[in-house]
Amino acid sequence: MPDVFDGTSAAPAGGPLHRRTFLAAAGAGALSVAAAGTAAQAATGRHPVRVSTVILNGSVFTATHGSARAQAVAVGSDGRILEVGCDADIRRRIGPRTVVIDAEGGTIMPGLQDGHMHPLGAAAQSLNPSLGNATMTVAQFHAQIQGMLDATAAQEPDGWLQVTDWNPVGLLPAGTVADKKLLDSLNTRRPIFLQGSDFHNSLANSRALALARVDRTTPDPAGGQIVRDGSGEPTGLLKDDAQGLVTRVIPPPSPERIEAAQIKMAGTLLAAGITSFLDAASGEESVKTYAELMAKGVLPQRITPALLIDAELAKKPKEAAEFLRGVRKRFAGPAGLRLTTVKVFLDGVMEFPAQSAALLDPYLDAQGRPTDHRGPLHVSDRDYRALVAALDADGWQMHAHAIGDRAVRTALNAYEAVARPGRHSRRHTITHLQLVHPDDYRRFARAGVVASMQLQWAMPSSFTNDALRPFIGPERYERLYAARSLAKAGALLAGGSDWPVDPLAPFTQIATAIDRSNPGENQPPLNAREGLTLSQSLVMHTAGASYQLHDGGSGTVQSGKRADLIVLDRDIIKVPVKDIRGTQVQYTLVSGRVVHDAASETGRARAEAAQRMGALGAGRTHGGSCCQGH
Repeated sequence: MPDVFDGTSAAPAGGPLHRRTFLAAAGAGALSVAAAGTAAQAATGRHPVRVSTVILNGSVFTATHGSARAQAVAVGSDGRILEVGCDADIRRRIGPRTVVIDAEGGTIMPGLQDGHMHPLGAAAQSLNPSLGNATMTVAQFHAQIQGMLDATAAQEPDGWLQVTDWNPVGLLPAGTVADKKLLDSLNTRRPIFLQGSDFHNSLANSRALALARVDRTTPDPAGGQIVRDGSGEPTGLLKDDAQGLVTRVIPPPSPERIEAAQIKMAGTLLAAGITSFLDAASGEESVKTYAELMAKGVLPQRITPALLIDAELAKKPKEAAEFLRGVRKRFAGPAGLRLTTVKVFLDGVMEFPAQSAALLDPYLDAQGRPTDHRGPLHVSDRDYRALVAALDADGWQMHAHAIGDRAVRTALNAYEAVARPGRHSRRHTITHLQLVHPDDYRRFARAGVVASMQLQWAMPSSFTNDALRPFIGPERYERLYAARSLAKAGALLAGGSDWPVDPLAPFTQIATAIDRSNPGENQPPLNAREGLTLSQSLVMHTAGASYQLHDGGSGTVQSGKRADLIVLDRDIIKVPVKDIRGTQVQYTLVSGRVVHDAASETGRARAEAAQRMGALGAGRTHGGSCCQGH
C-alpha cells in the first residue's frame, strides 16, 4: 500500500529507513515523495497524510479492551496513528520517506502519563546536596551534614546550606525526633535548612529561624505548624505550610543554574517515557516557566499545571475564582499548556512524627492506645464544599491532596454536591488515598471522581512498619492503598509518581501496583489482596491518567489517536512482574516525532543525566506526600 492516502498511487522506492540511519539515508527519495505530495495536494486541495514512521517487530499493548494482538504500528505525517496490526500489514505501508523502528521484541505502548508530579521542584532540588533519605544514627547524621559544610566552606558564614531528601523518621534508634540542636552543634555559622523527603516536614537550625524571624511569638500559618518545646520555643521542625516561613527567605539560585537544571529535567522525563503530565503544585511563575520551556522546544509534552490554592484562599471562594480567572487570562499560551486544574491540600501525612493526615478515628500512641489526635483538616468540610461549588461552576477540575480517610471523605462530600446525572464530569480528583474508609469506595464512581494513586508506596518498608503500623493499628493498616477495592467498586484509577518525593521510576510504580512487594526487604507484600492485574496497572498509567488530564486524543494505541508512544527494551506482558522494574525506554515519540532514542549519542547522555536527576527521592520506599511548592 502506498504511503500517501489521498487517492494517488506511488510505489515505495528503495528499502525501509532504520531510525538510526534515517538522517544519512534520506536524500533523493525524500525529494521524489515531496514532489508526489505536492501533486497530490494540488489534486485534492489538502495536505496528504503519508506514513512517516512505522514501528515493527514488537508486542503492542493498546490499553483498550478486546483488541487483537498486534506487532506493529504505522504513524502518519500528521502525528496520529494510522494503523495497528501485524508486521506484514504494516510493512506494506512503508514508503521511501518512512522511518522504520525495530522494536526488537519489546513492548510498544502508549506513552506514560503522570497524573501527579513536580518536575520544576525536581530541577530546583537537583542543585542541592542530598541525604538520600537514608536511615542513620545521630553521629552519622552529624558526619554527613558536617561533610557537606566542609565541602562548601568558602560559603561561611552566611551562605545557606540546603539539603534534600532528609528522612524525617530515619534517625536511629527508631522514634528519635530531630530538632534544631542537632544542627546547632555543627561547626558552622551558616543557616541550614533540611527538606524532608516527604515535603511535609523540614528542619532548620537557629540561624535559619532567626533570618526567617521565626520565634516563640510567631503564629502557626494556616495549614502548617511550627513545632514547639514545652516552653513554647520553636524546635526547628516545621510542618506543611510552616516550611514556607523559612524557604521564602532563602536566596534563589541564579537563572543560569536553574535553566540548566530544567533542561536536564526535561531530558529525564523523555528518557522515562513521560509524554504528558500534571505538575501538582503550580503557581503563576511555574506556568510562565513551562510556557517558556515549551516555546524553546525543551518540553514537547502536554502539560497541566495544577494551580495551588492555599488554605487561606480556599476559605474565600469568590476571591479564589477571580484569581484563577486572571491566571487563565494572562497565560493563554501554547495549546499543550492546559490550565484546567486547581490543587488544594486537605491534610498532610500520616507517618510519625508528623501525623498531620486527617483521620476519622484517632491515632494510637506507640503502645497502641487511642489518643485524642485525629490530625488537622487544612480546609474544613464546609469551606471545601463552597470552594468546589464556585470553581466547578467556572469549569475547573479539582485535585485534592488527601491522605487520611477523613480528608478523603471531605473531598467526596464536596464532589458529590456538584455531581449531576447526565452532566459532563469535571473529573475531580483525589490524590494519594493512603487510607479510604470502605463506606466510601463506591462513592468515587457515583460522583465520577478520579482516584490518583502513587502505588510505589504500597510496599513494606520502614515507613509502613515503624512510622505507621503502631500508630493506626492492624485493621486500618490492612486497608492501606486499597487500589483493587476501589477499582472493583468502579473507581477510575490514574497513576502518578510524585517525583521528586520519590524517584522517577515509572516501571517500579507499575510493578509494585501488582505485587505490592519491596525487592530490598525480605517481607511479605503489603496487603497483597489489594494488588492490581498487569493490565489494570498499565492502564492506570496510560489511559487512566489521560482521562484525568482531559486528554482524549492519547492514552491508547488506536487509529486516529495521537502517536504519543514508547518502545521498551522487553516485552513486559510476558516477563515476570519482578523484571518489569528494570524496564528501560528505547524510544519516546510525541505526536509521532521521536524525541528520545536511547542508543543515540544524545539519548545516552540524557540517560546518564536522568539516572542522577531521576533518582531524587531515592531510598524513599513509601510516602503519601506532595511538594508544597517549588
